[in-house]
Amino acid sequence: MNKIELLEIIEKGEDSFTEFKEEKVHPDKLAAEIVAFANTESGNIIIGVSDDGEILGVTDFDKEMQRIDNICVNNCEPTIYSTIEKVIINDKKILIVKIPKGPQRPYRTNRGIHYIRTASGKRIASPGELRLIHQASGAIYYDEVPAPNTSIEDIDIGYLDEFLKKSLGSGIKDFGIKTADLLKNMKILIPYERDMVTTTGGLLFFGKHPEYHLSYCKVTVVRFPGNDIGEKFEKRDIEGKLVGQIERTESVLKDYLRAETKIEGFKKEEPHYEIPIESLREVVINAVAHRNYQLPSQIRIFIFDNRIEVKSPGKLPNTVTVENIKLGFPLHRNPLIVSFLAKEHRMTEIGTGVPRMIRLLKEHTGREPDFEERDQEFIVRIWRSDL
Repeated sequence: MNKIELLEIIEKGEDSFTEFKEEKVHPDKLAAEIVAFANTESGNIIIGVSDDGEILGVTDFDKEMQRIDNICVNNCEPTIYSTIEKVIINDKKILIVKIPKGPQRPYRTNRGIHYIRTASGKRIASPGELRLIHQASGAIYYDEVPAPNTSIEDIDIGYLDEFLKKSLGSGIKDFGIKTADLLKNMKILIPYERDMVTTTGGLLFFGKHPEYHLSYCKVTVVRFPGNDIGEKFEKRDIEGKLVGQIERTESVLKDYLRAETKIEGFKKEEPHYEIPIESLREVVINAVAHRNYQLPSQIRIFIFDNRIEVKSPGKLPNTVTVENIKLGFPLHRNPLIVSFLAKEHRMTEIGTGVPRMIRLLKEHTGREPDFEERDQEFIVRIWRSDL
């Protein structure tokens, strides 16, 4: 960062990604700021500038840099690795401490406090925010956590039996163990506060009525006339088991797609849709498999005249990027749900579906889909074409 860039940042003041600190700031206070940035979206701590933007400088570059390094090691758990840049403005020495978004989140101070960064500074993370950080970093998988107030009675045993026969060739009785033990082995049941409850993934995949406990875990399809969100629309909510959601969503999407059917002789061919059904199916399956089930929001599919947008709750997890998934990088947010879908032969676990979906759309419509992260959503935008 050069002198002009730094002066512009100081002039703008503190924000979500910038914090000013004077020299000799107390180690506990500096550790709290470092932890907050590492737990959130990264940021810069500018040492030698007061809260109101006055440039005060530091006395000794090397001593202050060593002190900051020691704070990152001794006052942050686990250690946070920062980079420090020196800048001189009007003979005043300034340090820019760059804190990355940490790969070992969540971080805490050596006093055991987890902080996160906000637009107005920092604050202590709530239990819910900590769970989100754990999940985003891959420390826990939300589809394997307990679903309170559930039991084996919430599992559709007949559906599970058919699933096992189709995927493994053996029904429940063929395993020679108690049904409850089989469900524990499959991570469908889990101990919780002296009871056996379902896991979130087990309930969503095999539950009789998962919507009774997780009402937001559904797909909402909305058709807007024109190319913008308006007051007039048609809406359908799709609930139930995940496989049922996938199948019914595909059926609803077909109702809104343009299609042509050829009849040769007495034979009627399958409809030829404006968008390859395989590509839409892939997007829907990925949304169901990889959405963030901790966020209380449904998958939303908006259908416009010129495009279809699939909005999935949650950003891409951890180090996964849009470019990663275009190249076939597999996601690992909900491994239990993914494993069940793979056993149903509805998806692979190696990330090949997205590259194939991109190729199909490009061949059929002449245009690749758009991928976008916005706030707490991941959006796939598919462009429609004339038949």
